[in-house]
Amino acid sequence: METEAAIYDDSRKELDSTQEKLEDTREKMELEALAFIEATKKFTFEWIKREIEISVNSPENAAFPENLRLHNKNPVESNLDLKELSLKISGIVETYLNHEDYWIHKNALFQPDISRDYIEYKKEKILKELTSSVRKILGCATEIFWEEGEPENKAWVKEMGKRKYVCFLRFSDEMTASLNHYFELLEELLILNHKIKEEILRIERQKA
Repeated sequence: METEAAIYDDSRKELDSTQEKLEDTREKMELEALAFIEATKKFTFEWIKREIEISVNSPENAAFPENLRLHNKNPVESNLDLKELSLKISGIVETYLNHEDYWIHKNALFQPDISRDYIEYKKEKILKELTSSVRKILGCATEIFWEEGEPENKAWVKEMGKRKYVCFLRFSDEMTASLNHYFELLEELLILNHKIKEEILRIERQKA
């Protein structure tokens, strides 16, 4: 009986240790998710500034300044409030990205499968959904400035009434680094979760 009790205690300690590692991994993933969100804010801000500059300096707008539809003002001459721009972009990014739909570490329920195919599937799914959201974020950010009725072009489509960027899109180095680290931790999280389930089953068999 003493031996069985010792085995049970050892199993319990191992389970507690694994659960601590799981929570530690969750915390690290949360930091990477937040880092990705902050990097997306910076990326969007710089992207919008660049698009405004391109629009203002385009040959067409130089010849026909009335084509500028940025609140009917030239951005260079209107002294755009960059702080206000940053705050608005921050709100848009938070709305689209800061929720548990994309970040599996926020979800208490994991799939039991830890096969390489499943892990790669989850990574691909998250990347696809995040990319789609960033495209929508760029669309929402441009709508801060461009008036309703701004002519569409091949770079944009309307999806559920919202503008979405559809041209080639590459994440910034900061976004990519955070997401890659998140994916590394995702593998660790799924493996630890699987290990916890196995340890719980082993303890339950010992108690039977």
